[in-house]
Amino acid sequence: MPPLDVVFEALDRCQISLAQFITTLLTRQEYEDHRSVVNLLEHSNEVLNTFLQHPASRDRFTQQSFGVVENTYLQELCCLASEDGGSHFRASSTSTEQLENFSLTAMVQEMEAGAPRWWGLLGTLLDDRRTADLAGQTDGLGDESIDNEQAADHEYWDEVDEIDLEGLINGLTGEWNVHPETLTSRRAKRRSAIKLMRKTIITSILMNGWNQKSNALQSLLGLFLQSAHTPYKVIDTLARLSISISADTISMVVQSLSKELHNSLRCLGRSLLALYAYDNFDVDLKTLALTVEKSNDSLKHLTSGLLFPLVHGVMLNDLKCSEELWRKSVLNLRADEPHTPPKLAWWDLLKLHPERIDPNSKLSRHDRFNSWVFLVDLCTNGPEYFHQFRSMIQDPHPIEQIPTVKTPIYAARAMDINNSTVSGNIQAVIELLAQGGIADPMAVSEEYMEDSPDISEYVILVHGDLGTGERLQAAQLHRSIECTSWNRLQHIIFIPGLFHLKMVCADALWRCFISPAAAREDETSLMHDVAQL
Repeated sequence: MPPLDVVFEALDRCQISLAQFITTLLTRQEYEDHRSVVNLLEHSNEVLNTFLQHPASRDRFTQQSFGVVENTYLQELCCLASEDGGSHFRASSTSTEQLENFSLTAMVQEMEAGAPRWWGLLGTLLDDRRTADLAGQTDGLGDESIDNEQAADHEYWDEVDEIDLEGLINGLTGEWNVHPETLTSRRAKRRSAIKLMRKTIITSILMNGWNQKSNALQSLLGLFLQSAHTPYKVIDTLARLSISISADTISMVVQSLSKELHNSLRCLGRSLLALYAYDNFDVDLKTLALTVEKSNDSLKHLTSGLLFPLVHGVMLNDLKCSEELWRKSVLNLRADEPHTPPKLAWWDLLKLHPERIDPNSKLSRHDRFNSWVFLVDLCTNGPEYFHQFRSMIQDPHPIEQIPTVKTPIYAARAMDINNSTVSGNIQAVIELLAQGGIADPMAVSEEYMEDSPDISEYVILVHGDLGTGERLQAAQLHRSIECTSWNRLQHIIFIPGLFHLKMVCADALWRCFISPAAAREDETSLMHDVAQL
């Protein structure tokens, strides 16, 4: 390299220092395309490394570099924590839509896109020896302890992996419809998802520290802790660590959701296009100090309820048939006999869909369905050889196909009612209708029920188990002499669920073909066919 005296003399004549010269080159727009500026920018890494290696400037330059990096991370976190970042969760105005639209996968993507440098730093810090060198061998005194910890960790996650975490892991890693063939590959994908969750939690804690209103993840975790009956002291401790929201804030969220649900139930119920369902559940209210009077009376029998809208094009006029049904009901002592419909038997159900002759098949509709069920069972649960033919089986031909519709479900308030009795079922139905904004049109007194619709001409569909159906029928039988349609429970139409219908069918098969000894001895019996299979 030639002597630099000429350069120094030129700088002295221009009365400018070397630092001022470089600063001017990099800041003045007229020198933007100058070859010296281009060369300086191309070799900027070499210049920075030289500053870092020089003993006189190493510490100061390192500190300055750390300041630049810290400001970069803070700016990224500040943008994520701002209201525009979408991480603000207002407890006083929480809605069900917020909870339903929350996605941990979307949060991970937003954090990575909004703070790429910070996200990369977390990836470096969390990429420890156990993750990066898991396939290699470890050295040192703690190898056995680390191996035992890894084995326990794998054992825990293997127990909950496939069912509880499959959707979450696939969502975070972006590997939908990918089924690992080996345990090693499944564990590798799981480690990647856990690493992303840790990065998300750490970033959320820092965002909340920067802006307390940035609490989306904390709010969801708080609601989860509340639903899991976590003690308030634990929740408040986690809130002080910015992992959860406080117990008081959770109460505000629950109150906001309760108000929204109350309005949704009344709006849906008063449209008369709602279907009601209820069932019993038991709660064991254990006390710390038992008393003589209630030493064993800790089990509480309650009733839960659901409302969901009627879909598939059901209109209000379709339900306007209460008077018509009562006029033809067998419970009506004044029923019009000539117009009373005859009782139907099971063989009448076979006429709902008359058999159509198919010239291309000698099998009936029932035979075709039975053969389809047999093939599916054989290729799914049979010998492994037949599994290869599972994809070749076509779906059965539909007779009257019901389209699949996503139906919103609204949970009603739990009721302190024991519906194991007839009177309990009556109370449950009346209370459930009241939550839907429906009351006796002849006795509306409460202010909030003044705009209750008159359902005397309409029917209400009610779901429940078989015991519920029996008790509702008993209630309608006992009340059939009442004067008003409300007191007669005339508007109640019970519909058993598909599960309970299958239970009845299975019980009928048992009573007819399996339980009686004579039914098992005949060569044409069901048990004989099972023995052949």
